[in-house]
Amino acid sequence: MTKQVSPVVFILLVAFFALTFQSHAARRTCIPFYLKTEDGKIINPLTGENADQPYSPRQTCGTCHNYDEIVKGYHFQQGWDKISDNFNPQKPWVLSDGMMGKF
Repeated sequence: MTKQVSPVVFILLVAFFALTFQSHAARRTCIPFYLKTEDGKIINPLTGENADQPYSPRQTCGTCHNYDEIVKGYHFQQGWDKISDNFNPQKPWVLSDGMMGKF
């Protein structure tokens, strides 16, 4: 059985590795930042502050990046046109047969 990594842990791992490796590409990565909820509150899994809340890419990344432009990209839109009406409580993240909600 595979164990899934929470989105917060995944983002923290990506940020850690991006900041750790001192290649040319790593120097162009984002500065350290806090993950934020949809209402802009800081998520801190170390202290437990809002740790039960999902992170918001709009609030987290959108402060520095053009969020409205980025979400028009192919990978963000994959599967939105195929949203399923069948909700599976065992896998609530699977909303389409496209890539939306999946790795």
